[in-house]
Amino acid sequence: SFFNDDPFGEVRLTISRRDWQAFRDTADENSYYAADLRWNGITVRNVGVRSRDGDETRHGVKPGLRVDIDRYVSGQEFLGLKAFILKNPSGDPSLLRESVTMKVFARFGMPAPRAAHARLYVNDEYVGVYEIVESIDRTFIARVFGAPEGEVERGGHLFKYERGTPYYLEYLGSSLESYAELFKPQTRETDSMVGLYGPIEELARAIGESTNVRFASEVGEYLDLRAFMKYLAIENFMAEIDGLVGQRGMNTFYLYRFRQSQRSQLIPSDKDNTFSDMDHPIDYHVDTNGLVRRAMAVPELRQVYLDTLVQCAGLAQQPDATDARGWLERELDREASQIAPAVAEDPVFPFSFDRFQTEIEALRQFARTRPLFVKCAVANAKDPSGPQQVCSARTRF
Repeated sequence: SFFNDDPFGEVRLTISRRDWQAFRDTADENSYYAADLRWNGITVRNVGVRSRDGDETRHGVKPGLRVDIDRYVSGQEFLGLKAFILKNPSGDPSLLRESVTMKVFARFGMPAPRAAHARLYVNDEYVGVYEIVESIDRTFIARVFGAPEGEVERGGHLFKYERGTPYYLEYLGSSLESYAELFKPQTRETDSMVGLYGPIEELARAIGESTNVRFASEVGEYLDLRAFMKYLAIENFMAEIDGLVGQRGMNTFYLYRFRQSQRSQLIPSDKDNTFSDMDHPIDYHVDTNGLVRRAMAVPELRQVYLDTLVQCAGLAQQPDATDARGWLERELDREASQIAPAVAEDPVFPFSFDRFQTEIEALRQFARTRPLFVKCAVANAKDPSGPQQVCSARTRF
């Protein structure tokens, strides 16, 4: 119910004023402070609060927060959660990109963190509208993949991808340290280097060295390729410019490897850069990523990708019994109407309210025209030798 955003809720933190000031003064650090959490009549005492990861959120005016429920009280939970994120709107004036994009992933049965919005009060003072985002951790893994996968000692391996030098899933050689710099373990951190990174090195080797005939079978031992193509299609339908095929290499995902298996699956995170362009190409940067490029050369996998794009368009256009508008536009309007009063009253919202409204209208336009553009582009891709339609959301649709 914490992520059920109807009705629009409130999250309240009580923290010593000295600690709150210190938190804001040192927002670029990971120092924890004790606080009491209240939500919907429930109080949890002595939770840990720190500045959340991400350079763009680390400032003292409106800091992003990570709330660890069991930081000071071992085993303590809040509604079954061990932690959650209070995300500030530093990169998204609409405050909707992440929550709506994660709902699209979930509608396709893909594991994705839940997100909602709330007013945040600290010491009973309104400090602004925030996005509540589910923490991707063992609790999340147990929810989406089953309790055994989330076990501390015998569960699967969860990694957060951390972008440094642009990386495109090319083979970096046999040294496991090269992969350890990119994939940071979030579970089973004390396992051996071979246990943690051996399968990642083998995946990269298979991507780079498998023959065309054996590519799908050999890479498929380490990665669910059909799920991967669906993931990529959802990102590209939503016009993500900082994801798998981003502007500077891969970004914004977690990798989960199932227990008692070498096979992995991707989990999305930080989708603030979706809805970038109504005319975002469906083949955006696909030739830059070694895995994507080779997977697109397998007819069955390419078909999964194109079919998922069309299904995304169908979901976006899906009408309601009482509203002819598509699901995507309706969902944007529903969330925007919920948070608009809180945005208008936000004392430190980093954008003007006019900018917020302008962004919402741009997202509505995306919701109306993106499905038509994508269907047109897919039709061209399916018959590249036939007459090619001119696909432009701005001029044609």
